[in-house]
Amino acid sequence: MEEGNMLGAIKDYTAAINLDPSMAEAYLGRGAVYGELLSYPEAYQDINNALSLKPTLIEAWFNRGFLNYMTKDYTNALKDFNRYLNLNPDDKDGYLARSNTLAKLNMLDLADKDLETFLSFNPVTSEDYATRSQVKLKLLDSTGAIKDLNNAIKLNPDNIELFLTRGHYYLGKKNYQKAIEDYNVYLIHQRNDYIAFVKRGEAYAALETFSAAIEDYSSAIKLNPNDAQLFFDRGVFYLENKDFSKARNDLSYALTLSYPDHKLLHYNLGIAELNLGNVAEACKEFAHCKELATEIATKYCK
Repeated sequence: MEEGNMLGAIKDYTAAINLDPSMAEAYLGRGAVYGELLSYPEAYQDINNALSLKPTLIEAWFNRGFLNYMTKDYTNALKDFNRYLNLNPDDKDGYLARSNTLAKLNMLDLADKDLETFLSFNPVTSEDYATRSQVKLKLLDSTGAIKDLNNAIKLNPDNIELFLTRGHYYLGKKNYQKAIEDYNVYLIHQRNDYIAFVKRGEAYAALETFSAAIEDYSSAIKLNPNDAQLFFDRGVFYLENKDFSKARNDLSYALTLSYPDHKLLHYNLGIAELNLGNVAEACKEFAHCKELATEIATKYCK
């Protein structure tokens, strides 16, 4: 299982069960493998067998709670996590799992209480700090979330996903330069993540560095060439950069890709045409968005 050979793991657990049908741990192990393979009915049956044989098998309560959560049976997931924490009150992950379940049941006060309990445990590993940062962000403590990510990165600077996450946090806090620095680290190693290019492009655009934003959106479009939003946004950046011909091309292409906000799209197309000296074409575009273009249409369109 640790090597990723799930079918081999199932075969060995099955052999163990055939040799000793009373071995609860073997059912638990095979159930965990089935869970990894998203074979939930088989996983559920094995874990039930494990609990029937050995109700004190603590991990089985957590695993069944997780299965119930994944299959959206939140009521029974909560019962299992309650039983797990009664048997193992010192496991921080149990509180986090129960908090997520309580949130799904709209029991938000209790969910927050479990999050606070989770935060009372001192992190040790990089992963601990990263998980705690997510909890702090959920509790709207973005400063604390970034501080924990800083510690996570110090302990494991080779995990580039941490830089991506921190970049997102900085972007949310409108610390655009810091966000760009983190996206830079991530994108040096991972050039196939178009969302990262988009996010860095958003940060550049917020700093009004539109040429850099255009470059990032161009990279994103190469990876995802059928996204109307990407062409619309790049078209707007071209407008800001006074490259009106390319703006018109991008906005026109976004229209063919069925960009949903037609009125805004036609308005920006009109602006592009107007700056290219095509007044008649601009007025045709403004006719599609009269409430947005009343003032400019009154000035230029008869």
